[in-house]
Amino acid sequence: MDSLSEVLADVRIRDALFVRTQLAGQGALRVGQADQPCFHLVTAGRVWLHPAPGEPSVPLQSGDVAFLPRGGPHVLSAQPVLTSASVDTADLLRHWRELTEASAATVACGGAPGGAWSGRTISGCMHIEGVTEAWLWGGLPPWLTLQWGGRGLPGWLMIGLAYLDQELGREGLARQAVIDRLGDILFIQSLRSYLHGPGAVPPGWLMGLKDGMVSRVLGVMHREPARPWQLAELALVGCVSRSVLAERFTQVMGLPPLAYLTSHRMQVAGRRLLQSPASVAEVAASVGYRSSAAFAQAFKREFGCSPREHRAARCQP
Repeated sequence: MDSLSEVLADVRIRDALFVRTQLAGQGALRVGQADQPCFHLVTAGRVWLHPAPGEPSVPLQSGDVAFLPRGGPHVLSAQPVLTSASVDTADLLRHWRELTEASAATVACGGAPGGAWSGRTISGCMHIEGVTEAWLWGGLPPWLTLQWGGRGLPGWLMIGLAYLDQELGREGLARQAVIDRLGDILFIQSLRSYLHGPGAVPPGWLMGLKDGMVSRVLGVMHREPARPWQLAELALVGCVSRSVLAERFTQVMGLPPLAYLTSHRMQVAGRRLLQSPASVAEVAASVGYRSSAAFAQAFKREFGCSPREHRAARCQP
């Protein structure tokens, strides 16, 4: 597998919640601090994203995607400027939180019944689980957009939007599971488009995926976290000297290769402790630790608690 596939292998979308929206006139959709990733997929017309106070508004047209990885406060509106006249607002975060599963409901703001709409979206929030989560948010800006301009809507997005819209419009067996899987695809495809886009990627995990040497090293560490990797072996994978690997990896990722490997192992272990009945010793062995005591020390440095405390916290009501 390529490096992006390796590091995303354990990432899963769960509890994805989407609603259709319609905006017109002075209508606006406000999202408070969501503390989880938010997507807005423009399905028709044009809307404006107001990503944060003091930031310029961003026009989004049909097919464009706005992604807020950390779910910070933002507004979508039918007008490029938010004014005090924008009184017809809806709290989109409240709509999401009142849902128990992905909804076919439509949130409408600013338009008269039967009137024309400036723009329509499918807007959603989701939980992203996986061993790469801690690294992902450090490698993404607070908000980003995918805009196609004259290039035309990519086929993956047309198919994904049509399928998602179909699932939102009907009840059926495993409906939420299907929508979560569609969320997986939309998320991964959005990352791919962002990485292949013309803009600069900030330092961090995603920049590492764009750097050929660092990407190869990340791939093998994620594929075989239990292997007792040494810097010399990783340098061979990257086709560079140990000193070049250490310098370049640290520059791109913010920490040395073996420190990253230890942290990655702890992320893998933390997930396995929560999702499997394996003993602490078995989990430790699965990420390359023969000594449970050494594993517990490394785990506490990463999570601030022991492996058993980490597992017990998930079991508490």
